[in-house]
Amino acid sequence: MQHAIGDHALLADSRTAALIDPDGNVAWCCWPRVDSEPLFMSILDPDRGGSFTLRPAAAGARVEERRYDESPLILTSVWRANEQSIGVVDALMLGSTPALVREVRTRAAPAEMEVVVRPRDAHGSQARMHALGDVLVLELAPARVRVTAPGPWRLDDDGARCRFQAVPEAARHVVMAGALAAAVDPVTALAATRDEWSRALRPVHALGLRAEPERALGAAGCHRLLDVSAAVLLGLRNVAGGIVAAPTASLPQWPGSARCWDYRYCWLRDGSLAAQALLRLGLTDAAAGIGDFIGKVVAESGVRPVVRVDGTDAPPERTAPDLRGYRGARPVRFGNAAADQLQADVAGEVLALAGDLGAAEALPESLAAAAHGLAGWIESNWRTTDHGIWEIRGRPRRYTHSAVMAWAGLDSAMRLAESGRIPGRGSWLQAADAIRGDVLTSAGSALRLHIDGGAADAALSAAVDTGFLDPGSAVATATLDLIGTELADEGVLQRYAGTQDLLDDPCAPFIFPTFWLASAETRAGRDGSRWLRAAASAAGPFGLFGEVRDPGSGGPLGNYPQVQSHAALVMALVAPH
Repeated sequence: MQHAIGDHALLADSRTAALIDPDGNVAWCCWPRVDSEPLFMSILDPDRGGSFTLRPAAAGARVEERRYDESPLILTSVWRANEQSIGVVDALMLGSTPALVREVRTRAAPAEMEVVVRPRDAHGSQARMHALGDVLVLELAPARVRVTAPGPWRLDDDGARCRFQAVPEAARHVVMAGALAAAVDPVTALAATRDEWSRALRPVHALGLRAEPERALGAAGCHRLLDVSAAVLLGLRNVAGGIVAAPTASLPQWPGSARCWDYRYCWLRDGSLAAQALLRLGLTDAAAGIGDFIGKVVAESGVRPVVRVDGTDAPPERTAPDLRGYRGARPVRFGNAAADQLQADVAGEVLALAGDLGAAEALPESLAAAAHGLAGWIESNWRTTDHGIWEIRGRPRRYTHSAVMAWAGLDSAMRLAESGRIPGRGSWLQAADAIRGDVLTSAGSALRLHIDGGAADAALSAAVDTGFLDPGSAVATATLDLIGTELADEGVLQRYAGTQDLLDDPCAPFIFPTFWLASAETRAGRDGSRWLRAAASAAGPFGLFGEVRDPGSGGPLGNYPQVQSHAALVMALVAPH
């Protein structure tokens, strides 16, 4: 069964990630890294996608409660079977190597549990498996994985099974780790992971909230969302340096549509926005780490939109025709062709991050070294056509948002130069003035998708938040009114008006620009609370956001959880230091 996307709990450890569905199944997990080949992906095909289920063996067993433990990204599920209450805790360990620990406890009498492992590749073919007593070894190139259980494994044509007794006096554990990794002590590792999450999130608990979201969502509601968002950003920031846009691939932007993309890579834009959110959360070291990674990527490869989390090239886009997709949404895609696009706003987004890190006295040398070249690139290329923030597949255009971020990038570069953090260049001010003049001359009463006009664009609330537009100006007011009037879809924003790309399928409304609009409205002295409430209501039961809102359920849809959505929530809720 393919459950609603928002009913999946995220586990993440800064190496890989997993989604656990209400059946106790690992419905998505790539191994050993988040952008490796999927090991389990029944979320994309329940029959051919592979699964890893742990649940009571009794017929009629049901889940009564699922929640994050005292630390986000540690899942507790409470099952009821034959009047027995059985608790299962799932977590990816924070340690030197990936390890998934699944702990089982009963409260009274013993209960029989069953583990079923069915690993599959992207073509639906079963992995090679070997069992020796309580150890199961899976081989699915290039992964080689060991699953240890409290009882012997039995192999059949469909996978591997293990039954064992959970007893009240002691926990039982199922542990998945690399086949050659050192043995994991699950009790010690789980306790250490709880402690590490508690330590890492401690700065978040002392944050000051903006007044408007506190009134709109309540202080307790804001802090619950911020705890989860901080954990998502930390958990998806990879030890290799980058942060993925989302840990999943091919979860559609509209039910049953072909808008299925692979987001398991680092977009320099998304990474910059995530780092700015981490900085706002008081997690300065994590923010600077992403900044250092981006600075090194720019130094080696220049202005590019997408790389792997280790800075190497993202793989070419390909389809998996043997997989039927999430609830029929096809084609299933791995890799992302956006890596070959020019997205001209990227240089400005990276410089905006550099400016924020500089103001926080946390600017890495690599990003400082790249900043001067990025500003020069903008000065030479700000008139260039591109594919924009929405990665529109078709002929390049001059997108207004790209120009706005070019101006914002030069503004940040000038502030960095004034503070002595990077060498300056006298012509940057002239270029920034030329960009502003070009945009405003063409804009008329309000900014639109293209420099030469076109539809409303939800990303253009950034023109107010970056200071490109005076928040009290007539153009700012008209731009915010245009976005809210033309793009609102039951309180959440469509990306832009009309069909701009080569796909006829519709697209659901987006979460992150709705949070952006809430922030811009507040900056302009207007009430943004309705946008805040609408965007926040699109979270699933675990406080996780997708890229877009499901038009049917109102919950998460698209790749999940989406880093930009969580970063935008942070920026909307937390007051600057």
